[in-house]
Amino acid sequence: MGAGNLGDEALLAGLLAALRTHGVEAIVASVAPARTRTEHSVATVDRYGGTLAALARVDAVVSGGGGLLQDTTSFRSLAYYLGVIAAARLARTPVAVFAQSLGPLSPRGARAVRRVLRGVKLGLRDAPSLALAGELGLDAHPVADTALLLDPAPGAEPGAPVPLVLVPRAGYPLLTDALIASAAPWAEAGGPVRLAAVDPGRDAGELERLLRAFPDAERRTADRPQELVAAFVGAHAVLSGRLHGMVLAAVAGAPVAGIAYDPKVSGFGARIGAPVAPMPSDAAGVAAAAADLAPFVAAPHLDATAVAHERALAAAGVEWLLREALHVRSSARP
Repeated sequence: MGAGNLGDEALLAGLLAALRTHGVEAIVASVAPARTRTEHSVATVDRYGGTLAALARVDAVVSGGGGLLQDTTSFRSLAYYLGVIAAARLARTPVAVFAQSLGPLSPRGARAVRRVLRGVKLGLRDAPSLALAGELGLDAHPVADTALLLDPAPGAEPGAPVPLVLVPRAGYPLLTDALIASAAPWAEAGGPVRLAAVDPGRDAGELERLLRAFPDAERRTADRPQELVAAFVGAHAVLSGRLHGMVLAAVAGAPVAGIAYDPKVSGFGARIGAPVAPMPSDAAGVAAAAADLAPFVAAPHLDATAVAHERALAAAGVEWLLREALHVRSSARP
């Protein structure tokens, strides 16, 4: 937390709000403790210098949420998160993995995950992760992304533009190409385009590419998750290259589709009935992704019932976390 990724901050905000309804307070490990403390009104420790010492001060440890348990980024990152879990187990502190995705994992990563997480309560947020847990011999419980627990933003003002919102992801230029190709017919027909970022710092380069493709686009800035939700309210549709672009668009009640840079995107799309195009690997793949998304852009839709189910599952997941995984007593009134 604290690194400027609004997806991570939305996960945290939703989880903290739910925990507080149960009378549970948290200490958050953050790369920017002062920032996290201010933005979320929560006690914090430095992720690198204070996490292990904090184990002596808590009743339970939650590892999550997000895509932490994978080694596509680096094995070092996976080793850190598994190390915190192992330290909690050594200290005999109840520990659970919650609202996370599992994988992708290398053979080395799979061995490490199987060794450390055997016997740990796992609350996983998508079908591919649950399947991988089963392959590794780990018992996992289905939960939902806690960013879904954020309150929707106020509705769009009457007469406001109805834009097609594009959400890029750094490190995936072909994904940006697919967003451009998918939005081009809409823009050529005079439809307004809005640009938004889940991770404004990292995604700045891809945002600039989108702005060059659509010079008249509105660039909506957001420093907090609720501001990003507001950027999606009243949209014609949202095309997202990030998972939490999809999640927060669903919170806003906006029709949303994604591009699957990771199995977690396909998993979330399937759960809310949202179209997801394959991640392109070349120019032909870019054209194919745009063709896949063209019917949605022309006639966008959102399965509000499926989104409501996911929001309910997210709330039930927090109850499972406290009752079954951590055995923490809730002080919420019936």
